[in-house]
Amino acid sequence: MRIIAILLLTVALVGCVPNRAQDLAACQREASRFYMLYRATDPDKPSSRYIIGCMAAKGYEFTIAPSACDNRHPFPTQAACYAPTNWLVSLIDRIYPD
Repeated sequence: MRIIAILLLTVALVGCVPNRAQDLAACQREASRFYMLYRATDPDKPSSRYIIGCMAAKGYEFTIAPSACDNRHPFPTQAACYAPTNWLVSLIDRIYPD
């Protein structure tokens, strides 16, 4: 009985974990609205800085260290280039990657 309760609690908590891809999409929409003339191709561009700052506000750190971060596409627009800053979310992200 205890195992079932733990499993149900785990499933419920995993549903509350933030989704990196959805958070990035929301930040990209906001950046395209505020910075229509700039494309997020370089981390120094205003739209890229907005996306990186928006993701930082949602609990993610911009990093190009993961192997899934592809250099053929702009780094700020890839969900794989952001790592959670919360240790619990980071642990769950390792177990259930996007």
